[in-house]
Amino acid sequence: MKQNPCRYCALSTKTRYGHKPSHDNECVDCENLKKHVAYLDEHRKFIEGEPITDLTELLQQEWVMWYHQTKHIEVFKSMQIRIVLRWLERGAFRKAIRKESEEK
Repeated sequence: MKQNPCRYCALSTKTRYGHKPSHDNECVDCENLKKHVAYLDEHRKFIEGEPITDLTELLQQEWVMWYHQTKHIEVFKSMQIRIVLRWLERGAFRKAIRKESEEK
């Protein structure tokens, strides 16, 4: 996996989870960060599909996109129903569509 370009940058903000880009205009225009985000998007297994609007549709899925992250449905089956319903109202869930793998 390619390393985070903010790791050794003097403009980055250090959090307990690692180095994040700061909110300066220089970080927004950083070419290294843009290349890194494109690299990560290229290596994702799933892409976002249509929004999921009801609980039955959510439970039929095996993988879902939750706020741009891929999650297995078992994660949400173990949560309280009121929290999952609130996320459904907010439109937090989308169908996860598996990318076609290019086998050579």
